[in-house]
Amino acid sequence: MDRRGIRLEDIVDAESLRKLPPLTKGDIRANFDDLLARDVPSGQLRSGWSGGTAGERLNFRSTRQERFSYAYARWLLTFEWTGARLGDPHVSIRQASARPRSPHERLLYDLSLRLQRLTKIDTMQVTEENLAGLVTAIRRARPKSVFSYPSALALIASYARDRGLACPPIPALCLGGERLLERQRALLREVFGSDPYVRYGSNELHEVAGQCAERAGLHILAGDFILEVVDHEGRPLPPGTRGRLLITSLHNYGMPFIRYENGDTGALMQDVCPCGRGLPLLSPLIGRTSEYLVFTGGRCVEAAELDIGNLLPPRVVQYQLVQEGIDHFVLSVVPAGTDAGYPWDSTVNSVSAALASASNSRPHGELRLVDSIAMNLSGKRLSFVSHLEPHARRTGA
Repeated sequence: MDRRGIRLEDIVDAESLRKLPPLTKGDIRANFDDLLARDVPSGQLRSGWSGGTAGERLNFRSTRQERFSYAYARWLLTFEWTGARLGDPHVSIRQASARPRSPHERLLYDLSLRLQRLTKIDTMQVTEENLAGLVTAIRRARPKSVFSYPSALALIASYARDRGLACPPIPALCLGGERLLERQRALLREVFGSDPYVRYGSNELHEVAGQCAERAGLHILAGDFILEVVDHEGRPLPPGTRGRLLITSLHNYGMPFIRYENGDTGALMQDVCPCGRGLPLLSPLIGRTSEYLVFTGGRCVEAAELDIGNLLPPRVVQYQLVQEGIDHFVLSVVPAGTDAGYPWDSTVNSVSAALASASNSRPHGELRLVDSIAMNLSGKRLSFVSHLEPHARRTGA
């Protein structure tokens, strides 16, 4: 603020926040202690961490009031938009938090899960060797709702489908943390009998936006956040135009997140949801700034625009496109049991043609059939990964 000549009195509304620079994860790591409020007692702060979609750990603090009052209230509000209710049997497939250590803590923890009728599954345990047990756990719980990353729940659903294991209908499939692919949506609808709800949030911000039964877009919880969409120069973008998300939390006074750039991309929507809630809408197609293919000359294409899934056999649910170099791409695919005789050479040709069309060049693409797709630090199976250095991502050199 001193460098920019900004006084406290100059910040009077949402628009005047634009006078401040974005807060990046690098800023938080480099200035952690300086970002902690001096007038909030340490006993009121809770430690947290996020693996981030890129797999880089970020430590942060939030106040007890933000975590236990505002964040839980937001979660419950968006939870009820799906038609689910507290007390209904519920399954959570999420990144594991700290486990209780003493026998007394374990007893209270188990009692809490029982009272909530909650079955917790660590997303790091969603692996091939555990799928049979996970399907059994879901069938036994007969949940009314499930919270999960799309890739984790799709992997469980594909196992049940391929082995003819009937799963109970689940009316509220609440998904976030990754972009929901259309083939994942179709699979989950087939196995669990309902169309998923998309939610948006993060460990450091908690619940930011969620869908109601209309599924017209994500309702931004505007009483708790100011959300901006900006271009690479930081200029605001109109509704319908994708850009970088900057999020200001209005309640976390312990470690303020002001114009926080978490690496996500998205677009505001001009539409008004017919549900009548009146909240601003965010497009459910949330991406990442790291999910761009970069070609010679600096041409950038969002990975989702290639829609690689349409080039693969219909029963494949695990795949990952990796950019190894400016003109070198590797597509790893976990084939379904019925794909033994599939003409994979035609897939390689189709992927190479899609890359060539997007780049106006002739990049090299190769296909690898693998047993599994590795998870990142947060337990996510990313559909696109770039191994380019940051400089190359910006310049295409």
